Amino acid sequence: MLPDAMEDRPEQNSTPQTVGLQSIGRGRLADRVTAEIRNYIQVNNLQPGDRLVPERVLVQELGVGRSSVREALRALSTLGLIEVRQGDGMYVRAPADGTSASADTLFDIREQNALRNLVETRLGIEFAAVTAAASRTSAEDLDRLQAVLDQQAIDLAGDPDYNWEPLAFELALVEMTGNSWLYDVEVKLAEAWRALSKDIRSSVGRHREWHAEHDAILASIRTGNVAQAQRLVMAHLSLERFEHDLQVKPKPGRRRRSSS
Repeated sequence: MLPDAMEDRPEQNSTPQTVGLQSIGRGRLADRVTAEIRNYIQVNNLQPGDRLVPERVLVQELGVGRSSVREALRALSTLGLIEVRQGDGMYVRAPADGTSASADTLFDIREQNALRNLVETRLGIEFAAVTAAASRTSAEDLDRLQAVLDQQAIDLAGDPDYNWEPLAFELALVEMTGNSWLYDVEVKLAEAWRALSKDIRSSVGRHREWHAEHDAILASIRTGNVAQAQRLVMAHLSLERFEHDLQVKPKPGRRRRSSS
């Protein structure tokens, strides 16, 4: 957790003029906050060593609660993108437009078998996550995750510009297990996955398919059917499907979207 004293520390007068933050729209708040801070770093071309605005400014300008901001900052710190210096402030540690050094030490997307390695690693983490979730998450936790999926379904149906956040469902599920080690690895996997899957285009059109698979996984967890949940995770993480999608040529004028 970030110290409260950090919020009251005055900003340095030498802070350069930057492009402002935007208030957060729909979607899981912590994920949206994380994405907006990453975008803020990238748009303003902040470099390692540059100081971020204080936490209180993030809360105010993003229009979210302190807990969501702190969760996002923790994720960015785990990824190695920012550094939190107690009593001093937050500083950029790595560029926001690629895989951080922290994630890259474990998952090198330049490897010949990077996609296969990522899929197999995700299988291990997410098998453990659904097993743990089936045994110790509360009905209230699962209801909250279902509400996220329900809102996502509405967004997919009604918003042509909806931004599919990679591994948002998986990260929320792992977090609910209370296993911080699994969560930290999944955060690094999400960062590497985002970099690796950036060439999967919206022309693939699998977002509703992925959403339906997430819905089925959650239903199996709710009933305590671990074996079925694991089978569904294995089907969801189909290496052949991802390999096919990476080969699909983009349609002119379409946005690129990240994979699940």
